[in-house]
Amino acid sequence: MMTSNSRLPSSSKNDLNSRCSEICKWFEKRQSILLVLAAVSIVLLFVLHITIVTVHVFPGSIFQKSVIVTTAVLILMIGVSVCWKGMVPIAVCALGLTLLYAGILFPSYVMEMVGETYYKSSNGFTTEKSVLNAAHGYFFLGIGMVIFSIIIGYKPAILYTRNRPEPLDVIWKEYPIWYDNVNVVGGYNEPLVSLKSLMTTEEKYLLWRYELVLTDIFGTPHLVKPDGRVPVSSTIFRDKENLSMMGKAKYPGYFV
Repeated sequence: MMTSNSRLPSSSKNDLNSRCSEICKWFEKRQSILLVLAAVSIVLLFVLHITIVTVHVFPGSIFQKSVIVTTAVLILMIGVSVCWKGMVPIAVCALGLTLLYAGILFPSYVMEMVGETYYKSSNGFTTEKSVLNAAHGYFFLGIGMVIFSIIIGYKPAILYTRNRPEPLDVIWKEYPIWYDNVNVVGGYNEPLVSLKSLMTTEEKYLLWRYELVLTDIFGTPHLVKPDGRVPVSSTIFRDKENLSMMGKAKYPGYFV
């Protein structure tokens, strides 16, 4: 009985993970639709904001209630488009949506206080201009954060600088990987030897640092596994200054 009970949490976790992966796949297949809905929602929220700051809305009126419901629905649509993209986009989007909500509904609640002053308790929102400035500030800051969260979730490469240095692994993508081929295109056919036989004793001790070693095989640079086999005529590329082997590092921090 104890064994079956102990397995229940792990099985439930696996079920939860599988459901989460299925949900993410469902969202991923429809991400273009979600982006369109988010863009339309942002435009409609902008229209609502302009309407609120230009038309006097009475608190508790049917028009205000309809604005609240419409704003909540549009904000929910934007949130759904980002909710599956990770914690950072979710956090940024949540803060942005809160500011959007405040920017749209703030004037309808505070406009009644225009012209009123309270001794030792006035917050400064006593004029129509100050109320509208606050509403514009909340709204456009929220729009900026929502767009920023969408960029983080869908296209983070936009935030990269133009001259951003490429990762070190990129330089190795141009070299083909050698898979112990006996026959090579071009008619070459030579007996194979272990790559380690082409190394010095010191290089064999440092071989744990390499994932792939850059080797000249029939005049073409190839990346070879340290325990691979290469034609007899092959040579290992070495640095001109310290004569160390060149290749792709196996662990970060080792520049080889």
